[in-house]
Amino acid sequence: MSLTSKRSIGQWVWAVVGLVVLGIALWGIKMITGQVTIADIAKDIHATPSHLLVLAVLSAAASYVVLIGYDWIATTHLGYRLRLRTLAAASFGSFTVSHALGLTVLTGGTVRYRMYTRAGVRPLDIALIIVLCGWTFWLGIITVAGIGLLVAPDLAAPLEQVLPPSIKAAAPSIKDWAGAILLAGAIGYTLMAWLWRRPIKLWTYEFVLPDLKATLLQIVIGAIDLAFAGTALYVLLPDAGAVDLLTLLTIYAVAMVAGALSHAPGGLGVFELVVVALLPNSEKAGVLAALVMFRVIYTYIPFALGLMVIGWTEFLAFRTRRAAPGQAAEAP
Repeated sequence: MSLTSKRSIGQWVWAVVGLVVLGIALWGIKMITGQVTIADIAKDIHATPSHLLVLAVLSAAASYVVLIGYDWIATTHLGYRLRLRTLAAASFGSFTVSHALGLTVLTGGTVRYRMYTRAGVRPLDIALIIVLCGWTFWLGIITVAGIGLLVAPDLAAPLEQVLPPSIKAAAPSIKDWAGAILLAGAIGYTLMAWLWRRPIKLWTYEFVLPDLKATLLQIVIGAIDLAFAGTALYVLLPDAGAVDLLTLLTIYAVAMVAGALSHAPGGLGVFELVVVALLPNSEKAGVLAALVMFRVIYTYIPFALGLMVIGWTEFLAFRTRRAAPGQAAEAP
């Protein structure tokens, strides 16, 4: 069996696992929320003030603007100077697809491959761009979650449910140390990026890690992105003042980690389950209403817009090929 076939089978296996986890998560939400009905959720959605919806939309839009920085850092690190519209199209198209469908390497990676190859980026470099963009996301999540869990370690409880049994058995009180472990990981990597400047070789491909300045920029951009995305959810909560913004951002980060570890499509169900579980004193129907609106604003509307962007870039590339056969041109 070829390596490509094995990878394809692996992707499908994780997709099935994700669907199973999604079903369990939805059942868990039902158990936690008790007698909450769809009518209750719909009522809270309709009762949400328009200005809060506008704030959520603006915050979500700001998050997607910041996400362009992920691709800018990655491409600049590899020596490419691409046009802003190319970076914006690749970033928005790939992130909106991966946020909605999950399987980031397969979904968002395909979008980046299509757009960046037309811009003259080598396929192996595109693979590293995908890795660096993902790592910027995780550096931001790990840093924010680490700081938040140091302040409120009890918020790490949901992570225990998605960790492998061997890790839980070896460290039964891991939630008490989760913040320190995450922050130590971020600091450790930053020190390695600063001190380890020798090239890393994988077969015939060589690359170097982003330097200290670029790594710190990754952390800052990742944290700002998380702050904007988390704020979009925060303003929609029925009693946003019941928890402070840092606590909500920590809950958001923990929910994102749990969703990613679960392999559910886009973290759907698992993300919601963690948020509801970590807001025990909030009205359940209101929290679920906020999560539904957040999914629509941050995931599904951008997904539809992202498909339009991808379709438009494919149309431009097709038109360019017909007008000038055999010539390579950069299409956004």
